[in-house]
Amino acid sequence: MRKILLTTLFALLFSTCQATADNVRKPIDEAGVYLDGECKAIASSPDGYTYVLMFDKRLIRIDCDGEQKEIQIPLNKEVKNLNQYFCDMDADTKAIYFCGYDHSSIIALDLKNPKELKTLSLSYENKPIHPMMISRCQDGWTIKDCDERTFKVDNKGNITLLPQFSEVVTDQSGKAVIKAQPFHDDNGNIIFPGKMLNQDNSVKWAAPTPEAPQVVLGIEYLGYDSDQKRDIYLVNNSSGDMNSEIKIFAVNNANEIVAQRVIPTASLVFIMRYCKLASDGSIIAVYCDPENPNDKVILKRFELNKETSIPQKG
Repeated sequence: MRKILLTTLFALLFSTCQATADNVRKPIDEAGVYLDGECKAIASSPDGYTYVLMFDKRLIRIDCDGEQKEIQIPLNKEVKNLNQYFCDMDADTKAIYFCGYDHSSIIALDLKNPKELKTLSLSYENKPIHPMMISRCQDGWTIKDCDERTFKVDNKGNITLLPQFSEVVTDQSGKAVIKAQPFHDDNGNIIFPGKMLNQDNSVKWAAPTPEAPQVVLGIEYLGYDSDQKRDIYLVNNSSGDMNSEIKIFAVNNANEIVAQRVIPTASLVFIMRYCKLASDGSIIAVYCDPENPNDKVILKRFELNKETSIPQKG
């Protein structure tokens, strides 16, 4: 009898531990992976890793199988106190790149030698800038500062101001994608064009007009999916402050919508970009856990594989 009880207890403990391990190793999907704490930024690298930066300074790396690893963020002469929060981050196969209002620099964590943060100082017209968003591009980075200015930075730190209203993510050629700005019509109503422009001011893409009473309230360029050769856009359609719908569109080189889907609206407040294009062409997004909004977040991945029945011109 005692042997049976011990065997049963062992089996129960094993199944509990296995369930916990399976939960930790759960790949990121639409159901989501739950992470303790509050999220500050997310990023995806070309080698398939997803990175999550938490408010308590934990940097979590998640691989394609769902295995999680915490990476220690070191300090350096400039970043003496991690209470000076980073606002955003991006990644490649070599490093994680952070930016923050308190640091007029791009801050890099070398993934092969993560013992010290390295900084690339930034200034424009001999004045420091306060970067809030960062994106890795072909020959450097693009950053957007607290004054909504967008800059291109090369690997040596040379900085160029991009056209007004440029997105922080550049196109497949490394050129700026520019958001058409709202304007007032003859009746004083605010009109949101829902268009993206090229650097020569030609229209790159226009979001489809939603069915009334919805209107386009915002558009964002998420990047270029090089594997399937398509641009990815986020469009916010709404008929009021409490009735918002977030749609993701994939647009091919002929300017046709080849995939689209609705994803949940943002639920995090203190994050610069809750939704980003992953390296495999999917969408990663982070949300509050509705049952534990102050203690947990949910990291989700959305695929863009389903093609529309008839390609649509944008």
